[in-house]
Amino acid sequence: MFIVYALRWSLLAMEVLIACPVLYLCVISVSAILTDKRRRAKTASLSSTAGDSGFTFAILIPAHNEEAILATLLESLANLVYPKNQYSVYVVADNCTDATARVAREMGWVNVYERFDEVKRGKGCALDWLLGVLEEEHFIYDAYVFLDADSVVVPTFLQSMARELTQGAQAMQACNTVLNGSDSPSTALRLIALTLMNHLRPLGRNGLGASSTLTGNGMCLSRSLLMRCPWQAFPFLEDYQYYLRLVEYGERVRYVPEAVVRSEMPTTFAQMRTQDILWEPLAPSWRIALRLLEAGLRSRDFARIEPVAELLTPPLSIVTCCCLLTFIASLLLWWLPGLLLSLMLIGGVMLYVGTGLYLLHPPRAVYMALLHAPGFMIWKLWVYLVIRRSKKVTAQHPWGLAKRGQIQ
Repeated sequence: MFIVYALRWSLLAMEVLIACPVLYLCVISVSAILTDKRRRAKTASLSSTAGDSGFTFAILIPAHNEEAILATLLESLANLVYPKNQYSVYVVADNCTDATARVAREMGWVNVYERFDEVKRGKGCALDWLLGVLEEEHFIYDAYVFLDADSVVVPTFLQSMARELTQGAQAMQACNTVLNGSDSPSTALRLIALTLMNHLRPLGRNGLGASSTLTGNGMCLSRSLLMRCPWQAFPFLEDYQYYLRLVEYGERVRYVPEAVVRSEMPTTFAQMRTQDILWEPLAPSWRIALRLLEAGLRSRDFARIEPVAELLTPPLSIVTCCCLLTFIASLLLWWLPGLLLSLMLIGGVMLYVGTGLYLLHPPRAVYMALLHAPGFMIWKLWVYLVIRRSKKVTAQHPWGLAKRGQIQ
């Protein structure tokens, strides 16, 4: 009997521990729904005319052997509904061995730079180098947009960013999502995952007065911000680390859902495997979390404290797995309090995922892809365990890590 009581109380302790991230996700979900309704009403009342703001933009595109796909992005940038004399496009062909630079030059209106450095490699270093070159050549802009070469943007992308700059925003993140979400179960599940991480969470966090994360693709930083807090080429996940640095210094990243950037995703499980290993981040640093918590408490700034919860929230696959395990354990122990609490935890996860689907309004094919979710979750658990055991991936794939668009 003592063993049964010990197991029940251990189970309860585990459920309380899991309840912390689940409760956080539920709060974010409710905030996202309310914020979405407010933004839709506000956006509908704003004028859609271009060029009223007068802000100038430099669009920076780091490209490594992207000759096959770069033209698609450049064509979408040529169709931007924004005065042509108020934005310029810069492509840095970074350590390329193909015709990436030639493809960009053939457009006729793209500024192309070539960079060769076998020591300082990767997207972060390429952007740091390009920003330095623009400063040296005295090409000054009000804001700088960062785009991946395998993306496309909506025509009103710069309009949306200019509107946020007018309202005082200094760091902005576009809606970074999937271009081919209906092509296969793999892309559909990726669309759901990116909706949760790159749309629901930043929308809800902004609604709470906190900061959005930076996902690397679709970032927009004002010149004044870059002067105060220069871009740094971190060893890996430079966008996320730069976001943490901004938050620590009291800056807030504003999420701009109307500015949409889409990228193509792998359509098969075999193609998805390598990308998942490259995208999956390392475990969050307790040192960073404690530093943010200390800074937030000292300044009494909620925007610095909230990222601690985001930073320490486990991947959804782990949270879901833990909820299911506690449910099974409650059944085996036949303990009603534990069973009820485990059902509440599962309901919280369902609320989070359901909110993402509500905000996404996906086609039927995306809902059908949920049948493949258990296998996808098991795969994500395996990837997470592999990354935890082998951190050499950060040094081996600098460009692959730079292109991650999710933390799931």
